[in-house]
Amino acid sequence: MKKTIYILAGMALSSMMMSCEDIYEGGEERHPQLPVQMKASIQPFDSDITESWKGGEELGMFMFASGDAEGLSSATCTRLKTDAEGTLQPVDSETMPLYPANATKVDFICFYPYEANSAASKSLNLDVSTKENALNSDFLYSNSAKNKYPGLTPVKVQMKHVLSMVQFNITADEDIPAEDLKALDPRIEEVPTKGLFSLADGKLSSSETSSAIPMSADAAMTKAECLLLPASSNFTVRCNVSDMVFRKKLGNMSFESGKIYKFDLHVTQPGFEISLREIEDWKVETYD
Repeated sequence: MKKTIYILAGMALSSMMMSCEDIYEGGEERHPQLPVQMKASIQPFDSDITESWKGGEELGMFMFASGDAEGLSSATCTRLKTDAEGTLQPVDSETMPLYPANATKVDFICFYPYEANSAASKSLNLDVSTKENALNSDFLYSNSAKNKYPGLTPVKVQMKHVLSMVQFNITADEDIPAEDLKALDPRIEEVPTKGLFSLADGKLSSSETSSAIPMSADAAMTKAECLLLPASSNFTVRCNVSDMVFRKKLGNMSFESGKIYKFDLHVTQPGFEISLREIEDWKVETYD
């Protein structure tokens, strides 16, 4: 009886050793390559206003080795689409990209909307010279998902606006006619309007172009807003009051991506007064 037990135990040990040889080859563990799983959210300019996906939006995603300063330069852009919950799926294939076979940590860079030129140049062309151009340049960007090991848990990607937003809350003296207020036509002058945003480091190289940027306003002219490049520049506000043009120079200001700068603008007779109310910022989670 004991002899039979010894034989069975030996067979079991031999089977275990053979299994170990399947996992370890040459003394090194072999890891199965896992597909990347990813979920994206949008960080809005204003915390009081929710921004979410409708479903079907297309993003560009780069994956490269963590800590490699030149990793993005050789990385391939994967075209992804999102559902209403932010879960990302590939557009051009049936499966998501695979993590590296050696199970090393990776970083992710994402941008929205996907553009072939941006994917190839690894940069975003920005232009806020007109309202239409500014809306077309309202890209979302994320470089916060870093140092990720292969895993089954979806990588959380927080997408942030590349541009800055300026918002005027407008009031007026009682003797300012409603029609005069509607003709205020607020604009921002002496700021750069075109630039190139690097996906690698999230920095902007802007041109010297400056112009008067028009603002979008509600019908009653109680609120006006526009998008600006994330750059430092002199900041001048121009308004029309009672058929006259008035300007207020606010000096050098630094505008940062994803932030909203709220000003109080009060129309008087003649002219206007303006002051910075607040700068609303969000903490970007790195999900390390």
